[in-house]
Amino acid sequence: MAKRVLLFAGYSERNVIEDYVIYYIRKLSEYADIYFCADCDIPESELLKIKPYTKLAMAKRHKKYDFGSWGILYSQISNIEDYDELILANDSVFGPLYPLDKTFERIEELNVSACALCGNKFMMSFFVLLKPEVFKTPWFADFLTNIKDDIDKNDIVRLYEKGISRIVEEHGLKWDCLFSKHNLRNQIKDNRQFVREGLKTIPLSIRFWHKYRTNKTRVYDDDFFILFLLGMPFIKKQPFAMSSNHFNILAPLFIQKYTDYDYRYIDDYLRANNVKPVHKNWFHTLLDTLKKFFFEKKYKGRGIVYRVCKIKVYEKPHELV
Repeated sequence: MAKRVLLFAGYSERNVIEDYVIYYIRKLSEYADIYFCADCDIPESELLKIKPYTKLAMAKRHKKYDFGSWGILYSQISNIEDYDELILANDSVFGPLYPLDKTFERIEELNVSACALCGNKFMMSFFVLLKPEVFKTPWFADFLTNIKDDIDKNDIVRLYEKGISRIVEEHGLKWDCLFSKHNLRNQIKDNRQFVREGLKTIPLSIRFWHKYRTNKTRVYDDDFFILFLLGMPFIKKQPFAMSSNHFNILAPLFIQKYTDYDYRYIDDYLRANNVKPVHKNWFHTLLDTLKKFFFEKKYKGRGIVYRVCKIKVYEKPHELV
């Protein structure tokens, strides 16, 4: 088995190590050496909860999000040359819902230098596996240990989440994803009967109104449950707070039917953090739609595009490029 090191980025508004994170890290420790850093002020008494499963557990408010935590941890590993694979992971997901053995086998079969679980035009960074030709290089070390602070999440996505895919390509290496728009339809085709039967788990009242799309990977709406049936081992946290999907209804149905994962980890987190969908009435939904139609500011590539009535009126390079 490959010798792996895993850099785990955490964050907690309550400054605690949630039970679902303890479970996640405990399961990950069966596959890799774990280094943990949280971008908040978690006390030592909380960090002790994951000490049996980690090589290092620390908390430091640095305002650089996940990539900042990964950069700090990367700098702490003196024996990086001893590892065959490096994994970037964070606490934005619940799981693993399934044992990870199959996941690692499928990643190995892709035979690429960098691989994420999900992505379309770039690798989604909540779980990324890197090979030595990436993580043992000076250019990767420079990328990961020079993260800017006090920038917003749009910049994090543009500069770093998209950036890690871009920098791999720029150095002549290949990246891929287990679930992406270029392979999703083939995976569904190969498992057509199982997926078709599995989707019957969804109540008819939801199925009737939802058109399931397979043209790209989606992890924030009800299309996610197709990925679930195809073996996606994690489920994102954020959708449980969104009113545009049915995660609060569908997740317990699918998880309890198909996995051994204890749904109480999810339920306890949602209750303790008061996470619930923020439902908008029809008026506010219409108002939001009209606002986006008349004026929209959108990050695109390395610039910002301004649109009025969906027509581009101005574009400028981003100041952080």
